Amino acid sequence: MALHLKTATPAQYPKYKRNLRSLNLLTMKFVRLLQEAEDGVLDLKDAVRVLAVRQRRRIYDITNVLEGIGLIPVF
Repeated sequence: MALHLKTATPAQYPKYKRNLRSLNLLTMKFVRLLQEAEDGVLDLKDAVRVLAVRQRRRIYDITNVLEGIGLIPVF
């Protein structure tokens, strides 16, 4: 599964949208982890640890959106 995500530069977004930029970057890092995972299986606890996420809910938000658009399977 190869996903090609275009990285937005900070200049493309106003500063007040910092949270959206950080979620965008976190999502790209999560997808990279998923691509590198053995057999495409990634333990969400490992993702939280590797990505150093303070709020575990952010990872769940990302997985819910990726499931919703069909990029990752629902188990």
